[in-house]
Amino acid sequence: MSDQFTYSLLPHEETGVPSKVMKDLIAGGTFLESIAKAPYHWESFAAQANAQMNYSSEIREIVAKSFEHQNAHSTPSENASIAAFRSGALSVTTGHQLMVCGGTVFFEAKVLGAVALAKAASKALGVDVVPIFWMATEDHDFEEISSFSIGQHTFTWEYPDAKGPVGCLPTDGLAEQLEHWLENVPLNEAQRKLLQPRLQAYKECGNLADATRQWVRQWSEGLGLLVLDGQDATLKGAAAPLWSAEMEGDYSELIHKQTEALVSNGYQAQVFPREINLFDLRDGGRQRFEQADHRCPPEHISPNALMRPLYQEYLLPNLAYVGGGGELAYWLQLGEAFKKMDRPMPVLYLRDSLFIQNAKLQRALDKIGQPLSAILNHSVEALKKQFIANHLSLQAEGEALQLPLEAGIDQWNSSLKSAYPELEQHAQALRVKMIKLAQRTAETRYRAQKRRHAEVMEAVDTVYAMVYPDGAFWERKASYADLVGALGADPRDEIVENMSAIKAGTWVLSSKK
Repeated sequence: MSDQFTYSLLPHEETGVPSKVMKDLIAGGTFLESIAKAPYHWESFAAQANAQMNYSSEIREIVAKSFEHQNAHSTPSENASIAAFRSGALSVTTGHQLMVCGGTVFFEAKVLGAVALAKAASKALGVDVVPIFWMATEDHDFEEISSFSIGQHTFTWEYPDAKGPVGCLPTDGLAEQLEHWLENVPLNEAQRKLLQPRLQAYKECGNLADATRQWVRQWSEGLGLLVLDGQDATLKGAAAPLWSAEMEGDYSELIHKQTEALVSNGYQAQVFPREINLFDLRDGGRQRFEQADHRCPPEHISPNALMRPLYQEYLLPNLAYVGGGGELAYWLQLGEAFKKMDRPMPVLYLRDSLFIQNAKLQRALDKIGQPLSAILNHSVEALKKQFIANHLSLQAEGEALQLPLEAGIDQWNSSLKSAYPELEQHAQALRVKMIKLAQRTAETRYRAQKRRHAEVMEAVDTVYAMVYPDGAFWERKASYADLVGALGADPRDEIVENMSAIKAGTWVLSSKK
């Protein structure tokens, strides 16, 4: 355990961070259990290990050679992982787009989560398990990968002519723009130490895929992580039967069927399935196949978001895939497709989240008398109402004011009906209107209480602005450089040590200094 940082875990089951579909997946016992295994139980991992016994030794050797080819000048920990993989190790995989400098903090969180889960699974199951990072080099959404922030400073890679797979984009312009930007951003020593190798990779490498591979390997050195790029002619060739079947719409039909089943059970489709879920890379861009083309060489075929998991699992003996809620939601559209491919769907492991609790946030939490877990479980307005109800007895006050008023209305109503029996309906309608008008005073009194306690209400707003900047959870806005800057050091190894358990959630970090 580190002497520099403190850690606490808020399990996903106990916060409002995961979506409904992810909470149902974690809990088990719903329709989703017919598609995927419950993720936070070693029994699910043991069953997956058993299901991977039919993994092809031929594919294993092809992938092992790709690891060697793609990761030149491998380190001792990489060599050990490659040797273990070649000898029969299973794997835990995560993946992400090639975000500039990692983008938001959950890029690194996913990598560390995969490393930690592989370590824990190996110990629990008594088998070798290696962590793998799958680079989404074929993604073509440049705008999504081009920015990242440090504090209030945002960098955006300007490349007006960007097109095609982002992994192929040259990085000389990126390096020049990033270097100039970093010169004008206040950084501490820990942040400079983190970012310098990333800048150096953009300077030294010919494209974004090679640069990302270089800095991810540098940053994760010693953790045994293996980096894999699916845009590889040998790997694409090995998966030729997958492409051929999808050209005929075989998998698309099953994906449509599974998607319809999800929707009929109250869930939303995360990705819209196409008739052919493949792209054509032959013109240097990335265009959808509108009709089958069996003449296209495998290396020029690119899977879309729904086919990429099938391609990945065709190649890897995964125990689990570590992903975010949005990612795992579209994996759930693939249950029937995995059955056709005769490969087991991995355990869908909802990744850990990271959050920094600094002194300013702690003071604000102390002022409102609430733990961070309450912020993650309630909207800002719900918490304000709860505060007033708890501390100012609004409900009791409301009853004290409301009961005599309603009693008076009932007495008036009774007197009117007694004097004018023919006006009974009119009297009853007036009573309903008067009761509703009386009840409206509760909201008016709530607003008055807010004004009386503006200081506390302001503290609630401050807390929510820190936890949900611009309405999004902190880790979706902040970068790993923000986390390192707040702590004064990179907590990489300590995060892996703390995450190495079957349960996942939001890890709350703070510095002891």
